[in-house]
Amino acid sequence: MKKKISIITLIALAGGIIYGLVAKDLVLKTEFIGTFYLTFLKYMILPVIFTSISVSVYQSAQNTEGLVLKTVVLFMVMFILSFLLSSLIITVIDPAKGFTFIDASSSVTPQQIRFIDLIINLIPKDLKGLLTGKYLFFVIVVSYLTGIITHKLKAEIFISYVTKVRDFLYQILGYLIYVTPIAVFSLISVSIYKFGIDTLMAGLKYILTAYICGIAVLVFIMIVPIKIFCKLSVSELFRKIYPIWMMTLSTCSSAATLPYTIKLCKEDLDIDPQITDIVVPLGCTIHMCGGAVSFSLLGLFCASISGVTMTLSMYLYMLVTAVALNMSAPGIPNGGVVIGATYLEMMGLPLDFIGMYAGIYKILDMLYTTLNVTGDISANVILNHSMKKTS
Repeated sequence: MKKKISIITLIALAGGIIYGLVAKDLVLKTEFIGTFYLTFLKYMILPVIFTSISVSVYQSAQNTEGLVLKTVVLFMVMFILSFLLSSLIITVIDPAKGFTFIDASSSVTPQQIRFIDLIINLIPKDLKGLLTGKYLFFVIVVSYLTGIITHKLKAEIFISYVTKVRDFLYQILGYLIYVTPIAVFSLISVSIYKFGIDTLMAGLKYILTAYICGIAVLVFIMIVPIKIFCKLSVSELFRKIYPIWMMTLSTCSSAATLPYTIKLCKEDLDIDPQITDIVVPLGCTIHMCGGAVSFSLLGLFCASISGVTMTLSMYLYMLVTAVALNMSAPGIPNGGVVIGATYLEMMGLPLDFIGMYAGIYKILDMLYTTLNVTGDISANVILNHSMKKTS
């Protein structure tokens, strides 16, 4: 039945694209379906993450510290390699060459980011933000500490109740998957309706460059390592992952997809739950290969159209800035467009392109979110294989 749902979801995605193009007067009337589904998923994030991580850390407290360190190192390596590979492709394609700038007004303004801001942005400021996954890193830290403390106190009764809540939540997710095709249809049709063909054509060269970089990152940073080091069948891996892609393309939210990503890794990919419950949530907050593509393209493109010569020192500063902003992204309101404006401001580049960037960002975000989530899954597969070899 699960395979049929995946096929139906794929059909719903295609149908939603067509519906968004031809039934413009009706699209907004069905928008509430996708909105309700997305909101429900976001409110599932906190309890799912808290229970999953707490139980996993409790069960493997001795090995957790080494796993976290390996995870962070792998995430950093994948981000940097994705950034470098994207930069190479962008240099070869040179999307800014012959680019006719089309002014597009935007109220987006950059934020002044200091080191202390990166820390403050991780601390919850409101209950709603905490419940909907806006402060995911904070939830992960609290969950991690809960597992450690519970293990030291040998609080078996407490952890048994947490385990029952976790299993109950997974059961809800199992039922929710049956309405996913309807939600995907609604979400993708609204996206198509809002950004429209005109916006797509205006930034087509930029968008195509982003997708070429994304495919290259998918192949060389994710698929090749899995094939070489883990000896897994790529076709089999894709067959199991593509239902998640339907959700990332339509929701453009790694956090909203997180409960399903965890479920996929545990059940379909047969990855150790104790590894998954650490790697995947942590990846959702600090590991973003899609962010590497986004920052490298935006920085090099805007430097080129502004006539700025990219030196090695400037490029290295761009990379370091991208890493810092990438980790602070969950705490910055208004998402990728504001982060993009902040990034250009920190690089000393003009913000003239941000107006158009805001117009095409939804199309780009589909790619970036899909890369982010796929990167988390790939890292999880690699770390699971590595832990098995050393055990």
